[in-house]
Amino acid sequence: MRVLLCKTGHRMEQMVKEGLLNVEIEVIELCKSPAEKDYEVEFVQELTEYIREQKIDMLWSIGYFPALSRGCAISRVPYIAWEMGESWNTLYSETIKSPWNYIFIAEERIAERFWKKNPGHIFSLQPGVNLRDRSLQSDTVCLCNTDSYPVYYLKNNYSWYAKGYTRGLIEAQQRVYGYHFLPKLINGKYRTEMGKVLYEPYRAGDYSKKKISVMLDDFLCDTITQNEREEVTNRIKALGLYSESEVPAVNVCIPSRKCRTGIPYEMLLTMAAGGFILTGYQEGIAAGFNLGEELIVYEDMKDMEEKVKYYLEHEEEREAIAEKGRIRVENDFRLEDRLEEIFYAVTEGMKHINK
Repeated sequence: MRVLLCKTGHRMEQMVKEGLLNVEIEVIELCKSPAEKDYEVEFVQELTEYIREQKIDMLWSIGYFPALSRGCAISRVPYIAWEMGESWNTLYSETIKSPWNYIFIAEERIAERFWKKNPGHIFSLQPGVNLRDRSLQSDTVCLCNTDSYPVYYLKNNYSWYAKGYTRGLIEAQQRVYGYHFLPKLINGKYRTEMGKVLYEPYRAGDYSKKKISVMLDDFLCDTITQNEREEVTNRIKALGLYSESEVPAVNVCIPSRKCRTGIPYEMLLTMAAGGFILTGYQEGIAAGFNLGEELIVYEDMKDMEEKVKYYLEHEEEREAIAEKGRIRVENDFRLEDRLEEIFYAVTEGMKHINK
């Protein structure tokens, strides 16, 4: 079997390549990705020709790209897209209905949202990692997930009422971890006004309409996440402990407020290397790990600071927790197991196509 791996710059690509090679699958890297994720005619033509010339059996990418889906549909080869970031805007493309797509989404509730668009071809699948060697730790702290955010814009002509309501919603939700109450606080007047001023800079013509409630939730959650990451960074810098280059003793994970049922890939990657995790609470993290034993959860910014100081001073306790976390990742989040699940889903799906 020959797999074409489209390189888009995600850190997981190399792991996927190694995982496929370990099961004796030939991997060819496609180093040119579409300039436009949705539809670039020249790119799709080149892709279909390349698939034919190289006798490609399957195409993989980290993240879903409609242009790749188009090329695979024309070539009649399976397209495996593993969506694990904080943005899933391209999933609104009508191309996700292609029977050649096999889309795996780390965020369970998002997989459920899109499943009806292509039953049997959209799945919930947490990330998987390989264990890695870890160099000696220094007495520093860093953030272990810093994904970018999808872009939403607000027109300038919205009322002071909407501005104040937005600020109040953000400030209220930002103080609460583990319970998402924003939808219950959004009234009809606010939703109607924000529907007129909140927009995305670009959406392809074949994209399905995004509900204003979804846009509002994404916008508010992105803003909260960005605010929290900036605040955590500033607080750690104020302690004189922040580092971007050294191997840290404490890794602070600030999960996206949108990704409530998934587990951040960067967090798993850090734990696989034996790193100690201090994280904000999310439903997916609580379901995947024993809190307080395999990783530590902070309740607010003050608690985060106190726990950073505590675990820097208590090395043995910190390392024991990190080791338990590493073992959990080794047992439950192995990339090899995830690849098996993917191949099983694709094999079963292809049986129906080939009938």
